[in-house]
Amino acid sequence: MQTNIIELICNSCSCSHTDAQEYLDAEIRNLRELQEVDDLREDDIEMACSNLGLDLDYQEYFINRLAGA
Repeated sequence: MQTNIIELICNSCSCSHTDAQEYLDAEIRNLRELQEVDDLREDDIEMACSNLGLDLDYQEYFINRLAGA
């Protein structure tokens, strides 16, 4: 799924694979920081999807990443 999500970000943001990976890493880092201070909300995960141009179906991807899966 990682490669697929990078492709989707590339297409939605019109960016390179490297940039897409950096954008994805930044969103995950932001969500982890919110999780660490116990301030993570469902809206934050929805916003991460929106920021990357992903459908809300990808919320599960972020939830799994935050859970360590």
